[in-house]
Order: sequence, then C-alpha cells, then structure tokens
Amino acid sequence: MKKPVTKKLTNLQKNKITFCIFFISLTLTQLVLYISAIASDGYSMHSLIFNYYNFSYMDFFDPFNNSMLKSPYASSNIGEYTFYSPLYMLFFRFLTYFAKAEVYNYDKSYFIHFSETSLIYVMFAALTSAALAIILYNLKKGNTVSKVWFLFLCFLSAPMIYNYERGNIIILALIFIFLFIFNYESEKKYVRQLSLISLALAVAIKPYAIFFVILLLRKKRFLDTALEFLYSIALYIIPSFFLGGFSAIKDMFERIPDVIKLIQSGGAAYRSDIFSGLDILSMSLGYNTLSDKSVAKYIIWAVLVIGLIVCAFISKSKWKRALAITLIVIAGPFAELQTSLILLFVPLVLCLDSEDERKAMDMVHLFLFVVVMAPLAIMDCIINFEQNKGYELYLHSYISSIAIMLFIFMLLIETVTMPLAGIELNDPKPDSSKH
Repeated sequence: MKKPVTKKLTNLQKNKITFCIFFISLTLTQLVLYISAIASDGYSMHSLIFNYYNFSYMDFFDPFNNSMLKSPYASSNIGEYTFYSPLYMLFFRFLTYFAKAEVYNYDKSYFIHFSETSLIYVMFAALTSAALAIILYNLKKGNTVSKVWFLFLCFLSAPMIYNYERGNIIILALIFIFLFIFNYESEKKYVRQLSLISLALAVAIKPYAIFFVILLLRKKRFLDTALEFLYSIALYIIPSFFLGGFSAIKDMFERIPDVIKLIQSGGAAYRSDIFSGLDILSMSLGYNTLSDKSVAKYIIWAVLVIGLIVCAFISKSKWKRALAITLIVIAGPFAELQTSLILLFVPLVLCLDSEDERKAMDMVHLFLFVVVMAPLAIMDCIINFEQNKGYELYLHSYISSIAIMLFIFMLLIETVTMPLAGIELNDPKPDSSKH
C-alpha cells in the first residue's frame, strides 16, 4: 500500500498564508481596542498614551515653544532639556509664523488650548500621515485591497497612536528612511544620490538614523558612505547658523547628560531600549533592576548592540538586515521614548513582501511584529513593580519592551548559528540557467 504523497507548500503559498495571519491577527487586536474603549467608556485608551494632562502633544509643542528663543540650546534656559536637532528646531521656528505672537506669552502646556497652535498640529499630522500613506501604498506589494488594509492596520497601530498623542516628528524621519531603503540600490545614479540625501535628512531629524549607512558599507560603497556622512553633517550643521551658530551645537551637546538623565528618570514605563528591556525582564522574574551605573548592564548593552551590527552585515535576508539596524536605532541609544517603535514599519514592509523561503522562525518574528503593533488597551491593565521608580507600566509598554528583547535575541541566535562558510556579504545573484 502506497503512502499518501504530501504536497509541499510553495513559497508563494507560504507568503499568502503569512499575509493572512498577519492581517487577521492585527485586525482582531484592533477590534479589541474598539470594544474595550466602548466597554470602559474610553478609559482603556489611557494605556496607549503618555499622559492625560499637560504633557499631551509635547513632542510637538516643546520644540515649538523653544524654537522661539534666540538660542534654543543655551544653558540659561533653566529647566529646559532641549536636544532636538538644529533642522528639527528650524522646522518648528518656521511653523511659529502661523500663530500670532500673543500665544507665546503663555506657558507651553496651554498651547493645545489655542485654536492656532492646535490647528498647526492637526495640519502637520494630516500632511505627514498622507505623505507616509502615499509612500507605503506605492512601496508595498500586492493588490489594492491588501495595500489599503495594510495602511489601516499601520495607522491604527499602537506606535502610530502613541506618536499621534506625543506629536513627535519622527514620522518625517520614517518617510525619508523609506525613501532611502527602497532606492539606494537603484540602477539610476541620480536616484541613488537622492536616496543618500533622504537618509541625510532623516539623520538631521533623528541622528541615530545614521546606522542605516551599514547597508552601504556592506555593499562596499565607500564613496557613497563618505557622501552620506558629508550630506548628514552639512544638513545637521547648516541649520544651526539660524539658531546661534556653532555655539548652538556646543550648547546642544553639553545637554546630552541632562537629556539622558531626564529620559531614564521615567523608569521602564515609556522606553523600549535595551536598558528598559533588561529592567522589565528582571522585574518579571522577581529580581530588582540592575543599577543605572552597573557595569554589567553596560556590558550586556554593548554585546547586544555589537551583535546586531554583525547581524546587519552578514545576514542574507534583506528584511532581517533592516530589522537588525532598526533594533540598533530603537534599543541602542537609550535616549528615545516608545515613539521610535514606528520605525519597525520599515522591516515589516520588507518582511511581508520578502520572496525569501519562509522558515518557522520567521513566523515568530511576525508574531512579535503583531505584538508591537497591537493596540492592546484594556481597562486597569497597569502592572505595578516597586522597582519601577513609581511609574506605572501599562500593558503595551510592557509587552513591546519584551518583544524588542526577543527580536534581538532571535536575530543573534540566528546569526551565531549561521554557517560561517556560507556567509555572503552581497545578495546572491539569481541563477540564469533556471530560466
């Protein structure tokens, strides 16, 4: 009696199954958001935002207010911890011309109550969201239905909701990173140069985006790498001349310790960096968090970041290289809140559109993407840890930090177990004999 022949799924079929699993899973979590919001009279939304009161939209209104100062980074600005880049501040100084001068006589926490400033933010959010939607629609593979569905899932995801509430302009950096990722390998020289300028603009907004230059280095495009650094430095320094000159740059870098101290003072509640992840993992296991000055903590941090850099260089998968770099950006600098989670859209698009052979580990990665993007808002979901310095830890901040650490560990495990003899620094060329 012959054994029944089991037909293996083709890679195309695996991709379709992957799409369905991702879309359905994330859609269900968003339905949970709407149901929980209705059931709790809107209270459950609190777990997806930074603060109900005066800190709402402050990533927008903080630089908006500080940009009015002649020298925004001066140490004489008592109580201010401005570390926004010069291009960032120059952009907001331009926006201030849309509101009448009397508005600036009030404390910045009241900006949201003025029609002019509120309208400026609404216009900014609408225009940047529209630009990102156009880019995602054109870059994402698939039919119109799947593209539109994907857009809805992205714009109603937890990272986007958090960024709406904070008013952070990291969305601009994301747009420029997308333009770089999808064009730096173009056959047209002028397109490649525009992609370098796009990344430089992202770096001028969020300096840690410079890690994406790894994609140029692994291709041995050293001239383009040098040009990238040149463009980035120029776009970072030139705007400073409108904000006080070189002294503005000096004052800004002197503020670094104050900014890091302020960010870390919030405990693990609103961050997704490696330090936050280590704290949450240790608290979950019932241990005290490692001291902020612990040598062990910095050693672990350095090992994980170096491991991600190695993975970004040697991984054969394009989306995993992008994921490794994105994780360096999100988890490495430890001077950013959960706003940086929005950058995971880049490797997510590459993952969903990848034509690589799907492996079991890829499904785990996909599950973690869903976890980070899922707007899990459930009433009274505060997780109390005595070691968290008095800051509440909501469900999404808790699970997203763990997901980031799992992303890192999985990539490192895959990198370590990769057969060293088979590593190719360049993408393998298709075999023409098969056609």
